[in-house]
Amino acid sequence: MRIFGVVAAFFFFSIVFLTLNASSEVYHFDNLTVAEEEVRTFTDDHIWLQGDILIDGEITFENCSLNVNRTLDLTTSEIRIKPGGQLNIYNTTISTMEFDSNSGVENESIISPYTLVLNESSLSIYNSNIYYGMIWLVGGDAEITGLVLDGFNMVNYGIFSEDTNLKASSVSIRNYTQGLRSIGANPDLQSIFYYNCGIQMTQEWWITFSPFDNSTGLPISGFEVRQWEGERMIGTWNWAKEYEIDSFGQKIEHTAKFTFYLNLYFGYIDVPWEGRIFDNTDIIQNFNLNHTHVSLDSPVIFVDDEVLGAGEKAPKWSNVNFSVIITNPTDINFYNFNLNLLINGNSGYSTTVVSLDSNISQRANVSWKASVEGPMSFGVQADIFDDLPNVSNHKITVYRFLQVETDDDANVKSSGSWTALLAIFTLMSLCSYIIYTGMEEEVITSDSEDISTSEKSVSEDEDLREMAISEEIEDEKDLE
Repeated sequence: MRIFGVVAAFFFFSIVFLTLNASSEVYHFDNLTVAEEEVRTFTDDHIWLQGDILIDGEITFENCSLNVNRTLDLTTSEIRIKPGGQLNIYNTTISTMEFDSNSGVENESIISPYTLVLNESSLSIYNSNIYYGMIWLVGGDAEITGLVLDGFNMVNYGIFSEDTNLKASSVSIRNYTQGLRSIGANPDLQSIFYYNCGIQMTQEWWITFSPFDNSTGLPISGFEVRQWEGERMIGTWNWAKEYEIDSFGQKIEHTAKFTFYLNLYFGYIDVPWEGRIFDNTDIIQNFNLNHTHVSLDSPVIFVDDEVLGAGEKAPKWSNVNFSVIITNPTDINFYNFNLNLLINGNSGYSTTVVSLDSNISQRANVSWKASVEGPMSFGVQADIFDDLPNVSNHKITVYRFLQVETDDDANVKSSGSWTALLAIFTLMSLCSYIIYTGMEEEVITSDSEDISTSEKSVSEDEDLREMAISEEIEDEKDLE
């Protein structure tokens, strides 16, 4: 009886052991494909993958161990959920393994990372672990609860979410360059924990740029959106940060700084924009590209650095400058804006090239050595877009009257100058004579006054002497 019981127990445990082995299997795949409308489930299984999992239908891993290794062509493996597909991961661990690096260094190995990709489809993860991988979400719906995501210090994102309806709670993201990057949509996040991530999270939004021509109302193509950080251009991408959370958990608000650049070959447009971004944003800008709005104003003629007055003539061979204000109300910055000097409507005498910025007025000068005599029409002309095909040229011209002295004018001027000089000399001589004569009369008068004074003094002395002698005689008489 006892022997029978032992045999029965052995038989029972054998059945249980065989049953457990039958329910837990090991699978090896080079690639695993789930066709559209196909539903496939793995429970309590060990799965070894040497390639990709491509999901058009629905697949579930429950209580499984999934080892994803490098593909046969040595590229990164993917678990890709295609549009319309569904992936469910419950109580499952996904990892990879080390490979010999084949570098010749003894005992050197490498880790084969992999990517879980959601592409306009559905993903559900519950109470699972993902090691050495990253989650890349592009559209669709993703619900993640109770996940440990560890990159083991890979240079990568933990979760990249782009335009995805992401709901995540009780998620631990560890050892990534950046834990979570969200762009285009606000994720629903609760109890997200970051460990050893260079940046914990960023929230970013798409930027679209819509430029229009003021004159025609038509859109303008060819603009390049440049993004700046301070004075440094950091890229030409079309998204901007709202905020980031750094490695210490501090939230940093960002101000977006863009320039919109268009190369026109003869010039360019470069317009700045700066502001806070809180959602996907379309920046609409209107531009003045009408080159006929450029004008030449306030012309002034200088002769030898002096303003030429009305009715005055410029001496022959003098330095003549035609000064004019160039007004550019457009958004075009011109590389080379040519000012050509015109004399009696003819060019070729002198040209000045200036760099003309947008929305500015600046003065420019065209110089000429006065080699042509007589009265003339004197001006400058600018020819805009003269090197641009299929665009009509726009000529701007401004004139002033100028008269350059002839040789006869110079002789008359010289004779008149000598006459004036002689008149001045005569006048100065007359003045000198008058001054000299006045001084001579003053000297004579002074001398006469001195003689009269002297004679008066002598006369007074004689009187005093006579009085003294009389007094002496009287004294002598008294003594007698």
